[in-house]
Amino acid sequence: MKCPDIKELPEPPPGMKGWPWDLNGEVWGPPKLNNGDWPRISIVTPSYNQGRFLEQSVRSVLLQNYPDLEYIIIDAGSNDESVEIIKKYEPWLTYWISEPDRGQSHAINKGLRKSTGQLFNWHNSDDNLTPNSLYRSALAILEHPNAGYAYGFAKLIDEHGREKLNEKPNTVLEIGYRPLLSRALSELKAGFQPGCLMKREFVEQAGGIDEELHYVMDFDIMLRIGLRNPPIYIPHPQVYFRKHPAVKSNQWNRHRATERIRIVNKIYKKPGWVSPVVKQNKRKAFRAAHKFAWMSYLKAENCFHLFMRHFVLDVYYSLGGGWKERLKLLIWLLIKKQRWRIFSKSH
Repeated sequence: MKCPDIKELPEPPPGMKGWPWDLNGEVWGPPKLNNGDWPRISIVTPSYNQGRFLEQSVRSVLLQNYPDLEYIIIDAGSNDESVEIIKKYEPWLTYWISEPDRGQSHAINKGLRKSTGQLFNWHNSDDNLTPNSLYRSALAILEHPNAGYAYGFAKLIDEHGREKLNEKPNTVLEIGYRPLLSRALSELKAGFQPGCLMKREFVEQAGGIDEELHYVMDFDIMLRIGLRNPPIYIPHPQVYFRKHPAVKSNQWNRHRATERIRIVNKIYKKPGWVSPVVKQNKRKAFRAAHKFAWMSYLKAENCFHLFMRHFVLDVYYSLGGGWKERLKLLIWLLIKKQRWRIFSKSH
């Protein structure tokens, strides 16, 4: 399906102005390719009771003016206005359903199985793509055929859609393969998933989205793809990323802490096939996972014994180094954030 013209879409709610309610920014017409057509893109939006953000999010996808878009919405049985909004845009959707599921990762996989595009991503129902986001990612992958996926950086918006201080973009201002695998493993992050595009065949080869993960499924799939196919970085904002109290990246808890450890365990479960670069970064990867874990327990103010366990493992995998950074974090967390109560909690 070609993306609809803005005149075809329903009128925005009263008082709504700016992207994606209107085309106040430049949106490309379909640029011609020298060798063939633009690849089909499949976008899946998992959603549950995000009606206050959903329509804006849907319009940001549909108004990309991309010539071959497959747009799928998997709703988890919302009881707010979400289904009403989905039906409002049903003529431009490839598929949608509203039924209970087993969480966001399960919903993404349901959409993945319904998709047929060469390029794939999931688009959260509280985020908005920037104008021309799909074109930029698709073009980057076409020009760099070895890439497993393409990603850029984000502009931050609040729950009312007002732009906040931007995420700091990569200081390198040209397009290129990054981060290197060694850095991705040492930080357990291989790019920014919202607004990126992945080669769908690599997503499937990696086994799809791990449904045991509920917080860091994006880190997981991007790392698994990046083990064999490097990511391409686009020095451009690809998504408006919404920061609000309910967003998962604001939550610090046991599950989010242990999920990163699960990611590393999966990578090194079969050491026979991992590359020398992956093997060389094993300690750094485990250090990153345990560092995040002790920070999570400290921020969450619970489980002192687990905080200490992961703190000790962070030290173990650091080979005695990293104390300057570690002490800075402890001082910031304990004094600036006043997290003293963890030392009196036993649960």
